[in-house]
Amino acid sequence: GPQTRSRPRRRSHETVVTIVEDMSTTRKAFHHKGSRLRATENYDYPALRMSNRAKSPGLVLDGDSMFATIDDWLTMTGRASPEVEAGSPLAGDARWSPDLQVAHAAWSAVTQAVDHLHALKSLVADARVVHTHAPFTLLRSATENAATAVWLLEPGARIERVRRRLKLAFHEAREFGRAHDLMAAEAVAGIRTAKERMIEIQTLATAHRIDPNDVAGRFSYGAVVRQAGASTDLGADFASLLWQMCSGFAHGNYWASLSFLERQEFPRPSEAGVFNVRLTNDVGRVLTITQVPFVLTIQALGLYERRRRSPFGAP
Repeated sequence: GPQTRSRPRRRSHETVVTIVEDMSTTRKAFHHKGSRLRATENYDYPALRMSNRAKSPGLVLDGDSMFATIDDWLTMTGRASPEVEAGSPLAGDARWSPDLQVAHAAWSAVTQAVDHLHALKSLVADARVVHTHAPFTLLRSATENAATAVWLLEPGARIERVRRRLKLAFHEAREFGRAHDLMAAEAVAGIRTAKERMIEIQTLATAHRIDPNDVAGRFSYGAVVRQAGASTDLGADFASLLWQMCSGFAHGNYWASLSFLERQEFPRPSEAGVFNVRLTNDVGRVLTITQVPFVLTIQALGLYERRRRSPFGAP
């Protein structure tokens, strides 16, 4: 007869601090109607209501549709990147910066965004597990990478696209330098130092009349997410809010968990003023956050297609 596979029992872990968090995994967030993956929760989460400065956009919460698209993206990114046509904006960018190409960095960022989105899909849709905190760490990385691709490709002027590419490269060189200092000498033998790489980047910037001090200035993923979000229907504030929420989860901050997850409080009789707090995640909350990297990836792919084509009217 047909074999059935039993699922492992849910494991719970409690950590006693000022509150007690139930880090358990929930598998009860789904119901099916036809083939559509939906959530049982209402999508109006108070923590995500915008201030008067901005209006929350409509939500993309069709899980089946999003996850099917992510499957297609994974297949696409498993192949060589689309060819950059001669005479296209990205081909012109490459002439300015042949070693640090806008096209290469943007496609790499798209690939990494898709990889993290597919990891989420494998967990939530395929394995049917919704961990309490882990999905938001995957979504943070997906958001930062998708936003980086949009940020690199969105400007219409070549000088600005190349400036952003050099700024990203300088940031990476600086981060590598910090790691380099911690590595054994034999591990980095023969590799250019971070300082050498940063000098090369600033020299290239100067050659194209790009301020080398700006290139070497502070790089912020928060700023990247805001600027990328502003170029979509998400808007800068909404994209930034959901990214901040994911960052809060990634760093284990109480404000993110307590403001976004469903919670139940149970007084501890032996300790006045201390509560056990059970925190529960569900697929609706995950899909709500997923819309940000999903929409940004759509935007990035559209921009890449436009910038790689010729003729485009490159500046």
